[in-house]
Amino acid sequence: MRCGCCSVRQQKIWVFSMGGLILAIGIFLASAWPAVSRQWIRSLLPLAPNSFIYNRWVTTPTPVYSTVFLFNWTNPGDLNTEGVKPHFEQLGPYTFSDFKVKEDLEWNQPQVTYFGKRTWHFLPEKSNGSLDDVVIAPHFPTLTAALYSRRLRRILRKVMNFTLNREGGATHMTHTAGQWLFDGYYDHLLDFVEQLHSPLLPVYDNTFGWFYERNNSKTAEGNFTLHTGRGDLSQLGDLLLWNGENTTGFYPGECGKVNGSTGELWSPYRTWDQPTTIFLPDAARYLNLFPKENLTIDGIDVWRYESTNLTIDNGQLSPDTECFCLKNRECPRNGVLDYGPPAFNGPFYMSHPHFFLTDQMYRENTTGLQPEESEHGMYVIMEPTLGIPLSLRGQLMISTKVVRDEAIDLFKNVAYDHYAPLFTMRLHAELDEGLTKLLKLALNAAIIGMYTGIGLVLLGMSIVVTGIFITKKHKWHSEQRPDKHLQCTQN
Repeated sequence: MRCGCCSVRQQKIWVFSMGGLILAIGIFLASAWPAVSRQWIRSLLPLAPNSFIYNRWVTTPTPVYSTVFLFNWTNPGDLNTEGVKPHFEQLGPYTFSDFKVKEDLEWNQPQVTYFGKRTWHFLPEKSNGSLDDVVIAPHFPTLTAALYSRRLRRILRKVMNFTLNREGGATHMTHTAGQWLFDGYYDHLLDFVEQLHSPLLPVYDNTFGWFYERNNSKTAEGNFTLHTGRGDLSQLGDLLLWNGENTTGFYPGECGKVNGSTGELWSPYRTWDQPTTIFLPDAARYLNLFPKENLTIDGIDVWRYESTNLTIDNGQLSPDTECFCLKNRECPRNGVLDYGPPAFNGPFYMSHPHFFLTDQMYRENTTGLQPEESEHGMYVIMEPTLGIPLSLRGQLMISTKVVRDEAIDLFKNVAYDHYAPLFTMRLHAELDEGLTKLLKLALNAAIIGMYTGIGLVLLGMSIVVTGIFITKKHKWHSEQRPDKHLQCTQN
């Protein structure tokens, strides 16, 4: 016969060992797991080849849409008519999918340098209009030439006036939406200037479009050098260099520094009063969005940042931005940025759409513009713990200035000096459902582990207490009470 004494001992070893192990794991999870999990999750954030975040950064991880609104000048024939202000009708939206992939990556930890190749596809089902829509706009090559001539002597201004009259100068031009955007169009005046090959007139093509030759181009926006976050997560996503330089070359002092984020990576170490800074390569400057409110979206606590009257400031409200006003150019009032320096020094301006958050003066000599806070502001909704944006909308309007000019025949009888809107570009992105679930899991990992630990502590204690109770009551399987002698026989 087999002896049953050892089986009781084994039962005790198994029960108390298992209970003790579960109890130890539970204590660890309940006490240390929140800190350990946060550290582990943040260890996944630094950017590196084949890292957790790499595939979600190197290509566009969520559906991104670029929307363009064009402004049609409905009464160009009344430019010189007193009592009839220029009227502009907003056309669109013309919506494009916007896919971006980083190419030619060069790793030099904690930095990475790359080119961003963007590909746009027109989406008729998300658009209000066709790329064949006819759009009339001021002839800004002529406006730019007139602006150049104001710095010249009188005799040279006469030469410029003759040239404009002879070589394709005009007050307005008419093209399709597709030509204005990506297809481009031939312009006789641009062709004439391009053939001069003058460094004073840096025109290198006789064809123009707002995004001409930018579709599928990796060099249009230049190259970027970012901090990967390795060794210092507080710098994750910070733009360090643009085209290999830490200054843009367009503005002096602090205004010329490369600063902010490209809008795809932000540091997880954020404070509520810290603005979100985005660098715009096309404008060669940064914009600040300021904290607005705390929200809970889909169970995630987020911070909402919005544009304010400090976002596009030229020193009227904040002395730090006064350097955006150049000495040799007229400084716009608050809310409007002189866009001329990165745009061939032409009479171009950047603002919120419809001159939202600007002085009324910018709209007083035109009709058709109606600024609305809900439609024309910019925002970023960000989860601050990990620095993940859930939603963003960036949008800016480009306009040109039309003024009476006695030395230029085309503009000597202009009835109203005015700012003419040309187009608005809006970028909109939302974190998709899959990434939202992953973000929730990451944010809840600490509390899930803690409550799991508490559950395991209770389970482990229950097993140990049960074991003690069974031991005292001598209820183990095959165990006999002490007053009975265990007889073991062997055959």
